[in-house]
Amino acid sequence: MILKGFYNEKKNAIETGFPSDAPAVHLYSDAIFKTSIETPIVMFKYDVVNWETSSEKNYKADVSFCLYIVLPVDTISSTSYANAFDIAHRIDKAVLSNTNTNTLLDNYSTFKIREKQCTNEHTYWNKNDYFIWEITYKTTLIENILKKKYILFNNGLSNEELEELGYDLATGIIEINPNQVEGSVDLNSNI
Repeated sequence: MILKGFYNEKKNAIETGFPSDAPAVHLYSDAIFKTSIETPIVMFKYDVVNWETSSEKNYKADVSFCLYIVLPVDTISSTSYANAFDIAHRIDKAVLSNTNTNTLLDNYSTFKIREKQCTNEHTYWNKNDYFIWEITYKTTLIENILKKKYILFNNGLSNEELEELGYDLATGIIEINPNQVEGSVDLNSNI
């Protein structure tokens, strides 16, 4: 889910970075090249995702992703190259801004790695049909799931009695300790 959340967040940031003439933003698909397009399109593609997960089910991903700016074939001219750079600059500002609205996702600094004109020598559509500008970024994503894990000292109560007191024994508790806690416990002290 963190990949979907990150994509949606960057898609929204790009779309709001273009107040009136926002290009369509969607996931990368070669199908776009089978038909003609009328307006610029931005395609988002995850390039490499390296996962690190732990036994506590924390999810962390080192991610590189690409954005492809595709200009319509009818607009290919010397001035359209300048349009691609203008679009790329606005996309850069949107992608590199630190406007994380998803509280379940930490997005550490996003870095631009490279930009280049994309040539399509290894694909099935005609080579000169589109002007494609590719921008590659790198970031680290961490899913923020706050987990309540604790050991419950039950002081000799049964599970039914604990549930009657409002304890949910199915989530968060990693162990129930039957030993009784003796003495008073100061809940206001800092350890």
